[in-house]
Amino acid sequence: MRTMKSRMMFTAVSTAALLALAACAESASGQGPADTAAIDVGHDMKINLKTSPNLKVAVFLPGVANAYGQAQELAAKETAKELGMDMTLFDGGYNPSQQLNQMQTALASGGYDAAVVQALDGTVVCKTITEDYPKANILVVNNVTPLCEYGINQTGKAIDEVWAPGTMNFVGSNNTRAYIDGWFSAAAKANPGKQNVVAVLGPAVAAQTRVIEVALAKFAKDNPDYTINTINTDYTTTGTYNQLQTYLQGHADTTLILSMYTPDISQGVVKAVEDAGLLGKVNIVDQGFGEFSIEQIEAGNIQFSTLFFPYNGIKVSLETIAAAQRGEAGPRFVDDSVIGDAKSPFTITKETISELPDELR
Repeated sequence: MRTMKSRMMFTAVSTAALLALAACAESASGQGPADTAAIDVGHDMKINLKTSPNLKVAVFLPGVANAYGQAQELAAKETAKELGMDMTLFDGGYNPSQQLNQMQTALASGGYDAAVVQALDGTVVCKTITEDYPKANILVVNNVTPLCEYGINQTGKAIDEVWAPGTMNFVGSNNTRAYIDGWFSAAAKANPGKQNVVAVLGPAVAAQTRVIEVALAKFAKDNPDYTINTINTDYTTTGTYNQLQTYLQGHADTTLILSMYTPDISQGVVKAVEDAGLLGKVNIVDQGFGEFSIEQIEAGNIQFSTLFFPYNGIKVSLETIAAAQRGEAGPRFVDDSVIGDAKSPFTITKETISELPDELR
């Protein structure tokens, strides 16, 4: 039986590989006060990070009510224990205001040396994380969702466009323009000609949603035969099902559905399509991969999927903090991919499933 870890989180990038990345470091580190490492976070700011054990680390997640968040929670607990960190996890409850309040409360407590931040809305928490945290000597690693406007302003010309000054680095893959553009390009290649498309996204305020919406505008321009609509969901299976079921009642001519996240959103998508009598008539493409995607790809209900790495993303984020304690700040962008990379996401179809290592299947 597959464990929760092997099924959803795809942990693979080792500390040794992380140190190899550090050899080509673009961010700087040096000597600070005794028992600290001075870490350059941009804008002429340095964090004097404690080098002693039991570093106090806050991990801010959007929520843990879905499989993605649960994978991140597990990674935070297991990796912090392995690294000897004193970790506190904050569940944002998928509420940007609640998450901002958690961040401000943690800041005011004076009890943290470092933080891993996946923001629900990168603009809402921008000042707190990129200005207030470094002023308070708290080292920040930005995970998955870009801060401020660095996500939606991506041009795709450089992979490190997602890095926000005030933080040490950005750890991720699927929220880079390169990754999203790659996903869209694969969908267009697999579905040529005239298409009636609906993109099933997360909440409108979510940073991930905003990044995808920007890329979606280019996708529409590049594919003039496509008619593209969007649906916003709450990331849950039930919420997605209800939203898409209503949509399909008025759009029975839908031919292609882009699901931004599996399993939760994709489960709602497949169920809604099935109940509308359109299974086998509508192509479904998703992101995230996992046991549900494998089942649906093999059944012919999902055309293809690309990978997310929720477990590995948090694992690598905490490992970069541990490396910084040793004075190895590493590059501004750290790819959390286990297979493929941010510039060329691995596309999983019936034909390519066999190429995955056993632990990813």
